[in-house]
Amino acid sequence: MNKLEGWKERLLNQAGKEILIKAVIQAMPSYIMNVIKLPKSFCRRICAKVARFWWAASGKERGIHWKKWESITESKSNGGLGFKDLENQNLAYLAKQAWRVLKNPNAIWVQTLKSIYFPDGNFWTASGKKGASWIWRSLL
Repeated sequence: MNKLEGWKERLLNQAGKEILIKAVIQAMPSYIMNVIKLPKSFCRRICAKVARFWWAASGKERGIHWKKWESITESKSNGGLGFKDLENQNLAYLAKQAWRVLKNPNAIWVQTLKSIYFPDGNFWTASGKKGASWIWRSLL
């Protein structure tokens, strides 16, 4: 978030802020969101900082939030700004990984997961047993 705080809000117009938010801030956690489920509090903190940056008139002033965050995360065709809701994006990435487990049963990484977490069953019947990795628990 230091990258966001380093930019001076008054030097960027709304279009510049939008590009910065979408291309840098919301793209930064993408890799880790593919692997683990981020805590909701972390996602909310990032969204709060993005909203504060978006609405701020200058670096030291708090701006007025003219729209609620849920409407800003709507697609542009639905009247929003197309910002990502990080919680939903995280769940979508993890669902994609679960889909890969189901569609690529012969992949080495899937074979490894199967031998550890569901040797006698399948992905649908697997459980998050005690001591399971955070990555595995995120997929369930």
